Amino acid sequence: MRKLALLLGVMIAGAHAAPAPEANLKKWQDDKGVWHYGDSQTISPDAVTNSAAEAYRRGDYAAAFEEYMTWAKQGDPRAQTMVGLMYLRGQGVSQSQGNAVDWLRRAALQGNANAQFNLAMIYVLNPNAAPNEREPLLWLRKAAEHGNAEAQLVLANRYAGGQGIPRDDREAMNWYQKAAAQGNAAAQSELGNFYASGRGVSRNDKEAVRWYQKAAAQGQVGAQFALGAMYAAGRGLTASDQDAAQWYRKAAEQGHAEAQYNLAVRYLGGRGAPASNEEAFVWFRKAAEQGLGLAQLNLGRLYAEGKGTARNDTEAVKWFRSAAEQNLSLAQYYLGRMYADGRGVARDDRESLQWFRRAADQNLPVAHLELANGYFNGRAVEKDMARGMQLLELAAKGGSPEAQLQLAERHLVGRDTPRDNRAGLDWLRKAADQNYAEAQYLLATLNARGEVVGRNDAQAVEWYRKAAEQGHVPSQLRLAGMYAGGQGVSQDDRQALQWFREAAKQGDGQAEFNVGVLHALGRGAPRDDAQAVAWYRKAADHNLPAAQLNLGLSYADGRGGLARDDAQAAAWYRKAALQNLPLGQLMLGLAYATGRGVARDDRQAAVWFEKAANTGLPLAQYGLGMLYSNGRGVERDWVKAHLWLNLAASGGYVGAAQPLEYAGSQLGEQELARARDLAREWRPVTVAENKAN
Repeated sequence: MRKLALLLGVMIAGAHAAPAPEANLKKWQDDKGVWHYGDSQTISPDAVTNSAAEAYRRGDYAAAFEEYMTWAKQGDPRAQTMVGLMYLRGQGVSQSQGNAVDWLRRAALQGNANAQFNLAMIYVLNPNAAPNEREPLLWLRKAAEHGNAEAQLVLANRYAGGQGIPRDDREAMNWYQKAAAQGNAAAQSELGNFYASGRGVSRNDKEAVRWYQKAAAQGQVGAQFALGAMYAAGRGLTASDQDAAQWYRKAAEQGHAEAQYNLAVRYLGGRGAPASNEEAFVWFRKAAEQGLGLAQLNLGRLYAEGKGTARNDTEAVKWFRSAAEQNLSLAQYYLGRMYADGRGVARDDRESLQWFRRAADQNLPVAHLELANGYFNGRAVEKDMARGMQLLELAAKGGSPEAQLQLAERHLVGRDTPRDNRAGLDWLRKAADQNYAEAQYLLATLNARGEVVGRNDAQAVEWYRKAAEQGHVPSQLRLAGMYAGGQGVSQDDRQALQWFREAAKQGDGQAEFNVGVLHALGRGAPRDDAQAVAWYRKAADHNLPAAQLNLGLSYADGRGGLARDDAQAAAWYRKAALQNLPLGQLMLGLAYATGRGVARDDRQAAVWFEKAANTGLPLAQYGLGMLYSNGRGVERDWVKAHLWLNLAASGGYVGAAQPLEYAGSQLGEQELARARDLAREWRPVTVAENKAN
């Protein structure tokens, strides 16, 4: 959720910010590198004489200047304005701000609005040139009152930002309206901002949209961005992801950083634009290179995850750091994680902890969690369980579902805090209600087992389902098992098969095996041995011993389209046996005892029979007993023969009864008593113990 908030955080941001003075005024740079405000041809040369105009148009500034100067000396304010501007720009004459001011002032005093505006802007840009501090605003206001749209825009900006005059949103609104009415795109855009934010006027989204549209149609980049935001939010018009993306793109292509960011977000989520990590990467990078912190954060994530570009941890660290230094808490967290994991930088727990601490100081819950784990584990800080619990509670109260789950588990088992089942369940439900799959899985399991809460299979099914629908494999397996067994839900093999398949799609070996079994049994789908074998093979390749055994059995019987192949069967039995699957050990022992698929070897048969027999497998106990009876692979030993045959018979293998009787006939009373005592004292070993042996 935190991520989503950050991704959408600038959707409207920037559209309604107070403008900086002259921020939206057209600016141009002359051939000498001097910056000027206003149109590069504020005064049309045609306004004075055709000959001067023609000379100016063809770039013969010397001739134009001479002609304009003639008229200027005669007192023509339009010519005086052009002379002033040509002095300012160094066109046809040596550049001279002093001479420019002189001639512009002459024209300004005669009421020429363009002269008044340009004189005001010289004073604004060069306060030392002004006779007094009142002059810039004086001439700016005169120009605005005489209808100069750019002057009106600058004056409005000054009122909006409180620059040199008290802030007055109503006055700002008044002057924006005047400039906007003359078609000034920047003023139209700001007028839209005021209506959208309710500054200086009652909020009116439809009016805001109307002015944004006028400005956007002229290519005004801020209005294009704002119009995209209005479409995204459905303000003043019908919401449209496609239109939002279209206007963001127009602004983005003009270099608007926030628009580039929002366009990238659209590509990332496939909203209004085709889902494309590659396109998202391109636009995040453009915005990041302009210094936009959120874009830097997301660019770092794409590099770290290898989305839209090749994974590059060094680049990820670079962009995380850039965003972190702008005090973005999530970027500080990710940078801490890179140091903790040694990705893109040398692993450094102390540096990691410092970045987590900076993020935690901004109350980022996941950072509190990382600090808590640092204190629990004594990582780069002295171990302090009490401090760890404080931080863990902060993270949980801040809404981190991972922290809530961890706190729940600690309360439920009484680790580093008194055992408190009620508190544990409360935190567990909070995490589960946030759709945190791990918490849903644990809550389901508690309901299924009747631990802490009363057993409730129906509730277990619902929580498993919520986690399963998020792709949580253990929950998918449990849910499938409950459908297969009719536990908490009506028995339904089709549903069982569906959920096993969902887990299998993610490469879970147990799920692949179960899909194979259901196909082999014809449960949930028509019986299909070929499908069963295909799924057994997938699971076997994932090193699941039960699947390896079943694949071996399929080769032995020639099932599922497989040619009968005892050698392949024995090879798969061996894989299962080496993983201590008792049935795999039994089948490998039988292969050695009969010479099917391997060279007959009674010693090896005895080894594998014994491993399986030790776990309590009756058929393996019978086989081992028969080897001891016949002295095959082992020395004949009637006591051991009786022991294993007795265990096999007791375990339900009826075929052991007759050989057991015969073995008993070969023993004296004392030997028979000893064999029986051994049988009574015998205990099966665990798989782990068998492995050790």
